[in-house]
Amino acid sequence: MTRTKLLLALALLPAVVFAQPPKQRFREVFGTNQPKPQVLLLGVFHFAGEQVDAHTTPENMPVDMLSPKRQQEITALVEKLAAFKPTKIAIELPPQYRRAYDSLYRAWCRKTLKAMPAFLADEKVQLAFRLAKRMGLTTLYPVDAQAFRFRLSPADSLLTYEKYKDQVIPDNDDWDQRYALESRHDDTLKFRLPLKDYLRYLNDPEKQAKTVGRWLITTSRGTNIEPIGADGFITRYFNRNVRIYSNIQRIINSPNDRVLVIYGATHMYFLKTIFAASPQYRLTDITPYLK
Repeated sequence: MTRTKLLLALALLPAVVFAQPPKQRFREVFGTNQPKPQVLLLGVFHFAGEQVDAHTTPENMPVDMLSPKRQQEITALVEKLAAFKPTKIAIELPPQYRRAYDSLYRAWCRKTLKAMPAFLADEKVQLAFRLAKRMGLTTLYPVDAQAFRFRLSPADSLLTYEKYKDQVIPDNDDWDQRYALESRHDDTLKFRLPLKDYLRYLNDPEKQAKTVGRWLITTSRGTNIEPIGADGFITRYFNRNVRIYSNIQRIINSPNDRVLVIYGATHMYFLKTIFAASPQYRLTDITPYLK
């Protein structure tokens, strides 16, 4: 090719490239319009109100998910979720309990399961068991994980947490009070609102972001040389949710998979961010299923 022809070809190249809208080529590269496994993330509260974490039901506001009213609400929600046509349901439970929970699920389907009310009220039974039976599924997929922070040596733990435990974090007390107020507001809503309305609130993006924001206040702990607040956040909160994501990855093995993830709402900000960034899956909006 002569120099003249080469220059002419280069001059015409931008016209060819920009003949397509920029995002069209981007979507072609990442297969945006190709079949991909679909993931639906449902953030929930702990139906049984167990003391499993900081987000529990106070004794003066018990939410009885086995009451006739709540059972009607759960039935309606399960029907809504069935419209997603899940092929797999992931639950907040360590993977090593899969066989045991499958056995419990089979007994529940046969109506031979004898268990305490607290177990029967749990969201894994009320939502996952019900929906799995509704869809003809034979197994559930526990995908929970713990962060590696809990496996650090005592020396690491001492360095990371004890050394700066008395450090004053600017505005921390004020934000503690604000988040305590918000938690009491949550308890009131959980007690008074219909189930779908409260879950719609829990799955609101702004609500989920601010839940994570509580822990971002503590990332200033430490120094520029020893940024233990940031490291603690990464190893405890972010790491755990990436591990949960990786467990979900391992149960998806077909472009036709439709995975419903039923999990504590405080995990949803991270999980949504990760799934939205992944080129492997299509993240489905939960909002239409909570109307």
